[in-house]
Amino acid sequence: MKAILDQQAVNAYIDLHKKIKMPFTFIISTYTSRIKSDYCDITFMKTEQSKKVFAAYAKIKSDIKGKPAPRITNDDVIYYSTAFRDNENFYADIIHNIDLKSAYATVLLNDGFISKETFKYLSTLKKQERLAAVGMLAGKKNIYEINADGEPENQKEVIAETAGFFFHCVKKIGAIMKESSLVLGDAFIFTWVDGIYFLQEEQASRSAAKIIQAYLKEIGYKTTFEVLTEFQVDAEKEYYKCSYIKEGKKKIINVPRPDNKIVKILTEHLLTKKY
Repeated sequence: MKAILDQQAVNAYIDLHKKIKMPFTFIISTYTSRIKSDYCDITFMKTEQSKKVFAAYAKIKSDIKGKPAPRITNDDVIYYSTAFRDNENFYADIIHNIDLKSAYATVLLNDGFISKETFKYLSTLKKQERLAAVGMLAGKKNIYEINADGEPENQKEVIAETAGFFFHCVKKIGAIMKESSLVLGDAFIFTWVDGIYFLQEEQASRSAAKIIQAYLKEIGYKTTFEVLTEFQVDAEKEYYKCSYIKEGKKKIINVPRPDNKIVKILTEHLLTKKY
């Protein structure tokens, strides 16, 4: 049985199993929540993603079928880096930003994992849709075995066999961002996934931007260049809150601290809640 994801409905099924003291399995993935027991087997589906996202994912899967997935370790994966000083706030009237266009899709194309046709289809999607389509390669499920007393007895994580392709993209883009940041020297502020942010240092900064964009073009990546204003960094307990104005709208990026404990906290909270 399938239903649209509703947190109250999920909680009701969980509470019912606890009340009648029936063991059940709770399976959480990116787009679904499933409750399976002798009483029921119901999957709650999220509906945020468009059909084009799933179509793009299907095209990627078809292209990589039969190809060995790259082996990537956790140490290879870098989503961001910063030059922030510990617990220090920071403000600049103007900063610059260079973003890679279709970064992960370009990695898959350049490294021979997907066809030009698939890349062209991915390019018709919005940025977040492209990220979602490629991100599905690293889909995972968290499986919780809950006993008759509502207590978690076993928990395991199942990661898709195609995850290596996604993390290969992350590794490649992380390395490119690091290489680009070295050009900037003291003007470097931070990188975030496929974007690099740096101070406006008059002519010096503009020259550095041209060097970075020329380097990225040479290795097969298209870029965008933006001037951002009212850049503010606030040092919070678990992350650095970065805000700025882009095209008249305020944007916020929460960059985790290196010693971020959020994942641990969420896991402990989940176990405390019994589900």
